[in-house]
This record gives sequence, C-alpha cells and structure tokens, in this order.
Amino acid sequence: MLTGYYQVLVALILIAVAVVLSLWQRARLEKDLLVATVRAFVQLVAIGYALEFIFDLNHPLLILLTIVIMMTVGAHTAAGRVKEVPSAFGIALLSISLGTFLTIGLMLLTRIISTEPKYVIPLAGMTIGNCMNAATLGLERIHAEIVGKKEKIEAILALGASSRQASLESCRVSVRGAMTPIVNIMKVIGLVQLPGAMTGMILAGASPVDAVRIQIVVVYMLASAVGIASLSATRLSLRSYFTKFHQLQEAQ
Repeated sequence: MLTGYYQVLVALILIAVAVVLSLWQRARLEKDLLVATVRAFVQLVAIGYALEFIFDLNHPLLILLTIVIMMTVGAHTAAGRVKEVPSAFGIALLSISLGTFLTIGLMLLTRIISTEPKYVIPLAGMTIGNCMNAATLGLERIHAEIVGKKEKIEAILALGASSRQASLESCRVSVRGAMTPIVNIMKVIGLVQLPGAMTGMILAGASPVDAVRIQIVVVYMLASAVGIASLSATRLSLRSYFTKFHQLQEAQ
C-alpha cells in the first residue's frame, strides 16, 4: 500500500462529508473541523520528519528528550481538562511519567523491545496517550467523588478515620472508572476492532501472526501503564483535598 500526498489530498473528501453533515445538522462544527484537519496534517508531517531525524541520529539523550516533551504535552492537556483540581499539571505529569517509565523500562530491561528509537518512541507515545486519558479520568472522578460525598467523608473523619481511610471508597471508584476503557478494549480486541499497532504492521506487510504477538505485548503494557497512572493520579490528588491534620478542605 503506497500512499503519497496525492492520496492524502483525495482523502480530504471524507472531511468534506463531515463538514456537509455538520452544515446539514447545523452543528456549527465546520470551523473546528477545518482547523483540526489543517492542524492534524501539519503536526503529523512535522513529527514525521522529526522522527526520521531522531531515528537516523539514534542518540539516547535525544530519545529521552522526545519522550519527556511528549509527557509534558500530555500532562498539560490533562490539566486543561481538570482545571478544578489543584496542582493538576504536576499530578498528571508525575502519574504519566510513572506509568510510562515503569512499563517501558521493564520492557527494555527484559529485552522485549529493542532500545532503537523506532521501537521506543512509538510505544512510549501509545503509553503516554493512554496514561494521559487515565490520569484525566481519575482526576475528574476523584474530584466528583470528594465533592459529591463531602458529608459522608466528613462523618467518617469525625469518627477518627484518617483521610486515606475516609477516601478509600472514592479512590476505588475513581481507579475503576479510569481503567474501564482499557479493560473494555481488551475484552473486544480482535473481535470488534483491530488495534493500531497490529493494523500498522499488517499494512506494512508483516505477517498477521507476528502482528498479533506484538499487539498482545502492547495491550498488556498499556493495561499496566493505565493502572499505574490512574492509581497515582487519584492518590496524589488527595493531598489537595485534605490537610495534614486529616481535615477535608473546601472543594469547588
């Protein structure tokens, strides 16, 4: 399958269909669709040339810098979606970092993946994206839990419980909510959808069996990373809701 810029331009017909549907339904998404289309094109072309440069150079520090930049952007995006959570950027960055470095590091140490940038950076990108979503969902849910169950939490604290004990149920609900998307994907993988890594390998000419083996490793890696990121985000955020004397602070 050979795709040049001509084929990419022809694919704009699909965007035109989406714009027409928006106009028809008066959804007022035309401007957003056009801006998103241009941004996607520019960003992907730019990252394509940047990755080609990084792959050719193959320097560990440059690989690490690329991953750190990706994590920072992911944390900024997550924080922008949970502005009501204090210190959201720092919490998201630490959660994403833990989920990414622990899983990618383990895969490198066990030699499941090579240290070459063409393997490390794409896998890190997938991990960071999933950790970002997990951290966002976890922070959104823990905030809603703390605000919605304020009276119950204060009653538990009044009985002598610590802030950790009083928020235990809320943390469990938050982690469960943050991990639900990846669990659902794992349940239907290969039946309802062919995931990205597997599809990419097959389109590139790899054997479907080889692609399946790689995809299994990837999905297990993502499940682990999401678990780490969601738990880290919910636990770290508790400091923003409780004082050092285990008193519940006002949350908006």
